Amino acid sequence: MAGRTDTQAWPMTRIRTRDEADVSTCVEALRSVYQASGYPTNWPADPGRWLRPSRTLSAWVAATDDVAVAGHVILRQPPAGERSAEVSRLFVVPVARRQGVAFALLDTAMRSAAATDLDLILEVTDHLGAARALYELVGFRLVSTAQADWTKPDGRPVTLHRYAWSRGGTAA
Repeated sequence: MAGRTDTQAWPMTRIRTRDEADVSTCVEALRSVYQASGYPTNWPADPGRWLRPSRTLSAWVAATDDVAVAGHVILRQPPAGERSAEVSRLFVVPVARRQGVAFALLDTAMRSAAATDLDLILEVTDHLGAARALYELVGFRLVSTAQADWTKPDGRPVTLHRYAWSRGGTAA
């Protein structure tokens, strides 16, 4: 991991499949992320449901020695006829950032996709620069930038960056 030295004592990150009992804790974690960094851009009316969107293939949570739910990610199945699953709902609580949690969650999603012969796509808003840097670091490639068909709470437009990752090592 870039920036880590041997003298840093990061908590051990454990990734496991999310179960229904985790959802309320995931909502609390998501609320802390929203308050700290504005993700998601628009707070969902039903955050528990937002964390369980249609077409979910897998969902994982990360735990550390200090935090029961330090992060979360899901993998959504591709639309019919496509080979790219979607990485979605990836977040890490503020107290667990810069400890490899997002990397571990993303690595889990990437390994799962590769094991099922799928490429990956994801979208990220313009204001999440650290997330964009992580995606590029692990091999995702920017494939397009466009204005979203939805807006920020104040009505301003949202810029979305679409990234792709191919299990073969090249952008999809």
